[in-house]
Amino acid sequence: MKTLRFPQGRLEIRDDAPVQETAFVVAGGRKPATGWLKLMKERFTGGTEVFAVDRGLDYCLVAGIEPTLTLGDGDSCLPEYWQKEKAAGNVVAFDRAKDRTDLQLMLERLPEDRFWLFTGVFGGRLDHLYSVMRALEHAALEGKRTVVLADERELAVLVPAGTSVEFYPPEDETPVAISLLPVTDSSKVSLEGVRWPLDGAVLTKENPYAISNEMSEAEQEAEMPHVCFRCHEGMTIFYIAG
Repeated sequence: MKTLRFPQGRLEIRDDAPVQETAFVVAGGRKPATGWLKLMKERFTGGTEVFAVDRGLDYCLVAGIEPTLTLGDGDSCLPEYWQKEKAAGNVVAFDRAKDRTDLQLMLERLPEDRFWLFTGVFGGRLDHLYSVMRALEHAALEGKRTVVLADERELAVLVPAGTSVEFYPPEDETPVAISLLPVTDSSKVSLEGVRWPLDGAVLTKENPYAISNEMSEAEQEAEMPHVCFRCHEGMTIFYIAG
């Protein structure tokens, strides 16, 4: 089991994978709040490695986080930060004229034996968000691995078949929305602890209806309120807003 503790709640991921140290990737999309990044730093284990993608380097250094490796073309981060890391030998630099995005290039270099956690991947332009999500979905499908995306506003877990995820919000808090988004053409899922539970339901890309669910009143009054999701077939994004 892999446990991830975020300021907005706890994720417990149950699968057959051995317990792994984390590769925490800070990309250059919507900026995670500096305070949130600092809290995440406090939760790092000794074996956590941090990887920055271009402007993600700015986000890291402002929060007092020193990346193990920074990758990109340096076109969107502060020049003084880029040069500092480059002089220290911590940068893999590419020319801007390339046929892969910085995130795609980082995905090719991430340690396969680590658990992948990403921030700085939400928001921004639609074309950027589409490219990011398709690249992450491809990597998760290819490796048959669970991948987590997070910042202070949103949590998203790419969940392969045979894996379950439990989300425990902080005391006296509930998620704004709980949604399920199929990554594969179809996926078979179950969801408990919500107003509209699912039991072996089949989700398809053509009918993305399983959005904006909420924690049930009964679950909110339980001793340890939580939501439990399981992907039986295919791959699904388990999404938490708020």
